Amino acid sequence: MAKRSPHSFKKWQKEIKRKRKAREKMARRQGEKNQADDADNPEPAVGDVEGLKGDAE
Repeated sequence: MAKRSPHSFKKWQKEIKRKRKAREKMARRQGEKNQADDADNPEPAVGDVEGLKGDAE
């Protein structure tokens, strides 16, 4: 296989780095969105007995 020219290789590396950075940013944004949804709709945990009792006591 032939090697890439130095210019083409640098362009390829920059493209890979840009795509990786975009994926990481998208993952961060999805995490922020999920955290906001969790704060808006708090659900009791599976073993949370207090959540089931309510104000009955």
